[in-house]
Amino acid sequence: MSVLASLPRLESWQVLVADKETAAAQMAMDEALARTARATFRLFRWQRPAVSLGFKQPPPAWVEPGALAGQGIEVVERPTGGGIAVHGSDLSCSVVVPQEPRRALASLMEGVCEALTEGVRELGVSVEWTRDAQQPSRIAYCLTEPSPYALMVAGRKLCGLAVRRYQASWLIQGSLLVGALPAVFAQVMPAEVFGAFQARAITLEEAAGRLIRDEDLVTALIGAWRRTWSMSSSDAL
Repeated sequence: MSVLASLPRLESWQVLVADKETAAAQMAMDEALARTARATFRLFRWQRPAVSLGFKQPPPAWVEPGALAGQGIEVVERPTGGGIAVHGSDLSCSVVVPQEPRRALASLMEGVCEALTEGVRELGVSVEWTRDAQQPSRIAYCLTEPSPYALMVAGRKLCGLAVRRYQASWLIQGSLLVGALPAVFAQVMPAEVFGAFQARAITLEEAAGRLIRDEDLVTALIGAWRRTWSMSSSDAL
């Protein structure tokens, strides 16, 4: 039985596929959507390589905005918590769900994981979503350490998720690693951090054994989202 079986049906979803924007613009859009509290599923790419820090997360020494800007890397704070994420070869998603008394956060997170997992499986990848109660370290890297909800392939992390509660909604953000990290990260990351990404994370293209076209991935994820959340085609914008 679907993990969503006990949840009320969510009507009037908007599905958005955003153009590549600056890191700050993407995070500002997610926060604005969370404050409107309209049910939203959004997919987006990053304009250039970026590092996003979880809300109020202290940055490690190598994440110095001025120095990274000189390498063409943006630094931004996410509205949600979670570990440090690196962007530029990933497809990110954000989900806004209005708060209601009967709508438990755990079931919402499971529903998001279920939809993303189904979408990835459509591309021929054997992926599972997990719920891990282990807490990451104070300075954590999203795709290298345990997190409460994640998509895994053969024990390696493909996608991590983070959440924040707003006055009238939940905001869930995720990052699905599609291709190899932008080469510039090998130059700026400490060797042990870059090595941890190589060893503990996995790209969708590595798992699939082929290149993944953006349009194929976006189509698969939106289709899985509609089916999982019982959407009608008229809900998409």
